[in-house]
Amino acid sequence: MYSRSVVVIEDDNLVRSLIASHLESAGFQVAVAANYTDALRLIRVVDPDALVIDIDLGPGPNGLDIAERVRKSSDEVAIVFLTSLSDPRFADSTLAKNAPATAYLNKHLVTEAKVLVDALESALVDNVNESQRHDLLEGRPLGGLSRLQIQILKLISEGKTNQQIADIRGRSLGATESAISRTLRSLGIDVNSDVNARVLATNEYARKIKPPTSTTDA
Repeated sequence: MYSRSVVVIEDDNLVRSLIASHLESAGFQVAVAANYTDALRLIRVVDPDALVIDIDLGPGPNGLDIAERVRKSSDEVAIVFLTSLSDPRFADSTLAKNAPATAYLNKHLVTEAKVLVDALESALVDNVNESQRHDLLEGRPLGGLSRLQIQILKLISEGKTNQQIADIRGRSLGATESAISRTLRSLGIDVNSDVNARVLATNEYARKIKPPTSTTDA
C-alpha cells in the first residue's frame, strides 16, 4: 500500500514526538512542525495527504489559521484537529457541521493512540463520523454557551473590565453588563458579587478550556 504522508503540527515537544511515533507505527510517513511558519514551509515541501493540528500553538497564528490557508489552496488534504479546546469557538472560529474530511479530537478524551489513527483514516476517505467530532458533543465542556457568551467568558478570563469588554464588542456598557450577567447565570454563578463571580468564571474557563501544561496522551 502507498505510504501516506502526514504533517503533525504541535508546539509541545513531548506530545509532538508521541504523536509522530504512534503514526509512524501505524504506517504513515510523518513530518513535524512546532509553529505556524514552520508548518506552512513543511506543507509546501511535503505536499501531505493529511495534517494533524493542535489549535493552540502559542503566540501568533493558530492551527485553525493553518487549516484555513491549506483549504484555500486545496481541498484534498485531510485534517484532524487534536487539541485541548473542547470547542473551536474558544479560538474565535467554527467548523462546518458536515465536514467529511475534518475530524476534531479533544486531547482530554483521547485515551489511546488508536482513536487518533482511526480518525485520520476516516478523514482520508471523507468519512468522519460523529464520534470523531468532539466539537459537536452535546456534553462537551461549556458547550451550552452561545458564541457571544463564549467571547465574554474568554474576555473575563483575560482580566478585562466591563468597560473594556464593551469597547471591544462595540456595545454600550449597559448592554454589556446585561450580557455578562446572562453568561454568568448560564454557568450557574451568582452574579451579585462581581469580584467572586469573575474569579469563578475565570476558574471555570481555565479548568475546562485551557490546555494542560503537559500530557502523555496522543
